[in-house]
Amino acid sequence: MSEREYRCPKDGNTLVLMQESEKIGSTAKITIYYKCQVCGYRKDIERLEVTRGEKGLIVKKFLY
Repeated sequence: MSEREYRCPKDGNTLVLMQESEKIGSTAKITIYYKCQVCGYRKDIERLEVTRGEKGLIVKKFLY
């Protein structure tokens, strides 16, 4: 196990760090979150959006 362990506020089980990505048109979205594999609780940590613009890539970062 890692040094830092986060617990689910609903049932106390260990949260697992996960990521998912999707592409919609010219934008790619990457979401990083913690999830309880027992009850399904999810806590978003950060989201990145990468869009191809006329002059290059546009990167947006959202922290929660």
